[in-house]
Amino acid sequence: MKHNRSIWLVISMLVLASMLLSACGPSATPTATAALKVGVILPTKNEPRWIQDETRFKDAFTQAGYDVQILFSDGDSAKEKANVESLISQGVKVIIFTPQDGTAAAAAAQEARDAGVKVISYDRLIRDTAAVDYYVTFDSVAVGEAQGQYLVDKATGTGNPLYLYAGAATDNNAFLFFEGAWNVLQPKIADGTFVIKNSSEAVGLQDKATLTRDEMSQIIGQVTTDWKFDVAKNLAEANLTAAPAADKGDVFILAPNDGTARAIADSFAADGDVTSYVVTGQDAEEPSVQYIIDGKQSMTVLKDVRTLVSDAIAAAVAYLEGGTPEKTATYNNGAIDVPAKPSVVVTVDQSNVQAAVIDSGYWPAADFTGLDTLGAPTAAPAAACEGDYVLVPKNLGNPYFDTGNNGAQEAATELGITVLYQGSATADATEQITLLNSLIAQSPCGLAISANDADALVPTGQAAMEAGIPVVTWDSAIAPDGRNFHINQAVLQDIGAIQIKMASDLAGPDGGDIAILSATSTAPNQNAWIEVMKQELTKPEYANLKLVETVYGDDDDTKSYNEAQALFTKYPNLKVIIAPTTVGIAASARAVTDADLIGKVSVTGLGTPNQMREYVKNGAAPQFALWNPADLGYLAVYAMHALATGEIKGEAGETFTAGRLGEYTIQDDPDLGLNVLLGLPFIYNADNIDDFNW
Repeated sequence: MKHNRSIWLVISMLVLASMLLSACGPSATPTATAALKVGVILPTKNEPRWIQDETRFKDAFTQAGYDVQILFSDGDSAKEKANVESLISQGVKVIIFTPQDGTAAAAAAQEARDAGVKVISYDRLIRDTAAVDYYVTFDSVAVGEAQGQYLVDKATGTGNPLYLYAGAATDNNAFLFFEGAWNVLQPKIADGTFVIKNSSEAVGLQDKATLTRDEMSQIIGQVTTDWKFDVAKNLAEANLTAAPAADKGDVFILAPNDGTARAIADSFAADGDVTSYVVTGQDAEEPSVQYIIDGKQSMTVLKDVRTLVSDAIAAAVAYLEGGTPEKTATYNNGAIDVPAKPSVVVTVDQSNVQAAVIDSGYWPAADFTGLDTLGAPTAAPAAACEGDYVLVPKNLGNPYFDTGNNGAQEAATELGITVLYQGSATADATEQITLLNSLIAQSPCGLAISANDADALVPTGQAAMEAGIPVVTWDSAIAPDGRNFHINQAVLQDIGAIQIKMASDLAGPDGGDIAILSATSTAPNQNAWIEVMKQELTKPEYANLKLVETVYGDDDDTKSYNEAQALFTKYPNLKVIIAPTTVGIAASARAVTDADLIGKVSVTGLGTPNQMREYVKNGAAPQFALWNPADLGYLAVYAMHALATGEIKGEAGETFTAGRLGEYTIQDDPDLGLNVLLGLPFIYNADNIDDFNW
C-alpha cells in the first residue's frame, strides 16, 4: 500500500526508535534511546495471523527509517496488563492494543486512559469500558457474511449437512463473525438447504433471523474452537464420532479462521464417510493459501494487514497531532459506541488466489508450490472470458439483494459461468469503492454493481471499463459515464407514482400526514423515486396528502426502526409511512406492530413477499410494490455476459436474449442514459402474497 511521504515525516518526528529488540515480551526490559510515543501490543506469537501483523508493523516503520517496539502478551491477560503499564511508564502517548480477552482488557485500557494515553483497539474490540478512543478493524460482520455466502453459493438441493464452528467466546470478533455468517446462512437453514449437525443450541434457534448476543453465546459455547488448532481438531473429531454416516457425505463447514480451518479440514478429510467438504477460513495465512492451492481448504477471507497497519498508524498520528482519526462507523462495546473506520475484505479461493494474494504482493509466489496447476491465463478471443463475473450489492445480509443473487446464480448455471457475490456489510460508498478497486485488480469478466452513490462511483466504473471489464449496474445506477448501461427495474416514474397511489389508498378519502423513510441520503434510486413522489403530490387527486418529513434509515434495520418510532412521536396524526427500501419497510412495519398502531398508521413502499408476509396479514403493511429482484439479478448476469462475449457492444438499439425472460433492447434515456428495462412494478397484498415465496 502506498503511503503519503508527509505522513511518514510526521511519524518520524513523533515516533522515536527506542528498542534494540523489535519484538519482545514484557519480561524483556526495553532500552529506550528517547521518549517513546507509540507502543504496539499483540496477543500471541502462537498464531500465524499475529506474526503477520508484527511483520507488517516492522515493515511500515522500517519504511520510515525507524524501529518499532512490539510487545506480545502470550495469551495472558495479566501479562497484557503488564505490557500496558510498561508502555505507560515509558511515557507513550498512544497504545495500539489487540486484547487477548476483550472484557478482561478493560482494566488495562482504563489505566491507560487515567494516564492520559489514547487507546486504539486493534482488530479486536476492548469491551465494557469507556476508555477506548478508536477501533481499527476490518468489517467483521462482512467477514462472516462472506464465509456464509461462499457456503450458500456452493450448495445445491436441500438437506446439506452443515457443521458450525466459532472463535473464542472471550473475543468480541467471534460474535461479529458468527453474526455475519448467521445473517446469510439462517434463511438457507430455514428453507432446508442446510441442516445443522453439530449444535443443538443452533438447531433450537434456527428459525430466528436475528440472534441476541446471549443466544449467540449459547451456540458459540457449543462450537467454540477458542482460536486453537488442537481444540478445533478435537471438537471436529468428536462431532464426526457422534455423527452417523447419514450426517456426513458432502458436508459444509463454517470454520472461523484459517488455523482452525486447516485443523477441521484435516479431521473431515480423514473420515471415510465424508465424500467431500467445503470449508471456510479467514486471514489468508500462508499455510492456508497453500491448502487452497492444494484443494484442502475451500476459501479464505483476505484481510490485508497492510491496510490495517496503515489505518492504525494514521489514527495514532492523528492523536499525536491533536486531531481525531476519520470515522465512518461505530461499534458498541457494551459501554460506549467506539468510533471506527472498518476496512473491506475480499473472498479468495482457487479462482482468484493468484490475483488477490500473489499478484497483489501480499505473499510472494516463491513461498508456494502448485500455483502453475491452477491454470495460467491463456490468450483468448476478445469475445470470450474464462474468469469469474461479480455481482456487487449495496450491502450483504440484505434479503432483497440476496434474492437478486439467487437469480444471478440461476443465470450463471444456465450460462456455465461462475458469478461471485461480494459486498460490504454496510451500504457505504467509500467501502464499495475500496472493494471494487480490489476486484478490478483481479480482472473479472464483468461487474454488475448496485451503486451506493451514483457520482462517487463514476471514476471506479471508468477504471474498470478502461481495464476492459464490462460494467452494468442493477437496482441503483452509477451515473452514465461510469458504466456501459443500467438494468432498470422499472420506469422511474412508475415506481414513484405507484407508491403515492398506495399511500393515498391507505390514507383513505380524507388523506392526512404521510412520511418517507428512505435508505441512505445519497442512494440514487431512492432519491430519484422520492423526487417523483413529490411531483405526484402536486396533482389534484393527492391534495389531501401532506408530506411531513423524509428521514433516512441508512438501510440498517435498527436505525430504520428507530426512525419510524421517532416519526410516531413527532407526528401524532401520521397516517402512512412510505419506505422505498426493503430494509426500511420491514423495520417500519415492525415498529407499527410493536407500538400497537395497526389501523392508525399504515406502511407501504417497496418490499419482498417473504419479508412482508407477516405485516400484510396483520394489517401493518396492507400493500406494497416491487419487481422481482431475482429477475433483476438474472437479467444483470445475462447483460454483462453478453458484453463480455461480444454479443453486444452496449449501444442503443442493440438486442440480446436473457434466458427465460426473453429478448431485451438497450434504450437511451435523456436522464438515465443507456438502460434496459426489466418491467413494471407489481402490487402485493393479502389476496396474492401467498402466491410468492422469495
